[in-house]
Order: sequence, then structure tokens, then C-alpha cells
Amino acid sequence: MKVIRKYYFFPLILFFSLFMDGQISFRISQLIPNSFQPTSFLFLYGFVLLSFYFSEIASIWLGIFFGFCFDVYFLNTIGIAFLLFPLLQLIIFRCNQIVLVNRFTRFFTFLLTILFFQFFASLLLIPLNGMNFDMVAVIVYQIAPSLILNLLLLIVLQPLLEKIYL
Repeated sequence: MKVIRKYYFFPLILFFSLFMDGQISFRISQLIPNSFQPTSFLFLYGFVLLSFYFSEIASIWLGIFFGFCFDVYFLNTIGIAFLLFPLLQLIIFRCNQIVLVNRFTRFFTFLLTILFFQFFASLLLIPLNGMNFDMVAVIVYQIAPSLILNLLLLIVLQPLLEKIYL
């Protein structure tokens, strides 16, 4: 049963969690002022743990697949998560002995992954947005609310997520 869960259900659960993040983000954005744009990244918690179940090549290919899905569903621009998710998988695969140590390292790895992803996604959007890019506004209105939202969600849901993903 563990082999079936490992190879078949884990990517399927990640795929559905990607859409759940979209729904969580939409519902939270309705509750707060329009200038703040928090985004739920519970998908990335499972995505970080993907490298524990699959080989490096399979993790990178799944990163490409989920990056494409993330681009189509969230960003409406193909190429940003498509490039960043395989890179994240490569970094996490190299550091997975450190990540799996305990709950706190998984917690901080998750928050750093969100910070890395949003920061570099914003940098990759500079050529698309042109010269009207304000990094301070991105940090204040997107990255900080997303980190706070995911911090609160992970404090509440981390035992459940560990039961699902580990």
C-alpha cells in the first residue's frame, strides 16, 4: 500500500492541493483589503517533501509538470514556475538530509521556499512588467501577507500535512 501511495497518490494529492491553494487564496483575499494579495502555498509543503519519495530526475520532471500547472492556474504566464519549481526540487534534493531532521526544519524550509519562490518569480516578472516594477510594494503587498498567511496555516495544519505527506 505504501508503494501505491508513494508513486500514484502523492502526485495526485499534490495536484489537488494546488487547486485547494487557489480556493484558499481566493477566500482569504475576499476577507482583506484589495491592496494585499496573500497566496496560500500549502502545495509547496508537499512539493518540498516530493524529493524524499522520488529520484532526482523524477523530482525534476514532476517539478516541470507542477510548474506548468501552477503557471496556467495561478500566473497565466507560462515559464515562471516552470523554471523555478525544477530549480527548487534540485536545491531541496541536495539538502533533503537537513530538511527531514525535525518539524522545525521542515517549517522553516517551507517558509524559505515560499520566500525564494515569490522573490524570484517577481524578479522574472520584471521583463514582462517593464520598468514600472517596485520591489518594496511586492514585498509589502504580496510576499509579507503570503508569509503571514502560510505561517498561520502551517501552525494549524502542520500535523495534518505531515500525516498526509510523510
